[in-house]
Amino acid sequence: MKIVRLFSVAAAFGLVVALAPVLAQAPPSNPALGLVAKSVSGHIGEAAVTEGATVYSGDYLSTEENGSLLVRVGALSLELQASTGAHIYRAPYGAVVELNHGAVVYTTPGTRENIVIVASDVRVTPVLMLADLGRVSMDDPCNITVYSQRGQVNVKVGSESHLIEESKAYRVRAEFELSYRKYLSPEAGNYHDYHDHRACAPVMLAKGKPPLFPGQDRFMYLAAGATGIITVWTVDEALESPNRP
Repeated sequence: MKIVRLFSVAAAFGLVVALAPVLAQAPPSNPALGLVAKSVSGHIGEAAVTEGATVYSGDYLSTEENGSLLVRVGALSLELQASTGAHIYRAPYGAVVELNHGAVVYTTPGTRENIVIVASDVRVTPVLMLADLGRVSMDDPCNITVYSQRGQVNVKVGSESHLIEESKAYRVRAEFELSYRKYLSPEAGNYHDYHDHRACAPVMLAKGKPPLFPGQDRFMYLAAGATGIITVWTVDEALESPNRP
């Protein structure tokens, strides 16, 4: 009996050794996406994160109160500001971010690399071939603020879209807020199969004016100064060489 057991263990060990080169070449289910450039009370999943940590496609990034987390994806950058949570995924053009709460600052290099930010059913896409710097904040699941400090950004919600020009800011009224059963990339073909939609209530406008119902303009112009400050971290990183990892 002992001889049989020894033979079984040896055979199993031999199989593992034989398969080792194949296993080593197998691609990870969640490929590496970028690196943490700076972190103050930042987290990946439940773990605290430090500068130089690898960010993988599908990671949940978050910051504590007064925290900040700066991630580099090639020549792109994404900064999570205080009390923010977001999922980040690889995309053919660079990265797509699903903002769950809080505020993020993005920069793009002015090439074909791009970073798209999705908040509820609001999709924010910086214009390609322009060096962009902007901020997206989820004031609540039905109200998203988009500020384009540099460059231009396309914002789409439902059947409506709007081009936000440089130095302009808008509050965007979502059509639906989302309740997730599973998180996956907004670019996935079955993305909408894993969350539920709840219609946002009509916006009550000034006294004497009718409420804003679906199908009406969802973009309200704001003074840029009311949107908050884009931090020095992101500006400094954006000015560095895009060839940095």
